Amino acid sequence: MENRFSFSGLLILASLITLSLAQANDDSNNSTTAIKVNAVSGFLAQREDVVILDVRTPIEYEMSHITGSVNVDVGDDSFDARVATLDSNKTYIVHCTKNPAGGRSSRALETLKNLGFKHLYSLEGGYIAWKDAELPLTEPSN
Repeated sequence: MENRFSFSGLLILASLITLSLAQANDDSNNSTTAIKVNAVSGFLAQREDVVILDVRTPIEYEMSHITGSVNVDVGDDSFDARVATLDSNKTYIVHCTKNPAGGRSSRALETLKNLGFKHLYSLEGGYIAWKDAELPLTEPSN
């Protein structure tokens, strides 16, 4: 009788471990990785499917933005619907002004995750870090 309970306990434990590992694997496929500004150019050179997603307001974007980035304002009521039209198989580097925890980029990344986007990166330091590193920006034309 004692061996039967031990064997049952082992089966339950093995099932729980398997379930935990499967859930951890699913979570890792839907997580966000921070990427430093100095690593982005190499990342872009290695991959063709990368989109830099600027989630600031259109006014901020028009004043200056990362060259080649796409603007979708996370504060706009249509944000969810607009990003739902994006290709979820592409890789997205998301940023706002500084990318603080709980800021606009965090909210945008959470929405993208909920919509099933799998390849998500958060640009460390956001637009400010990019500008400070003197990387390519598009300024308004006069």
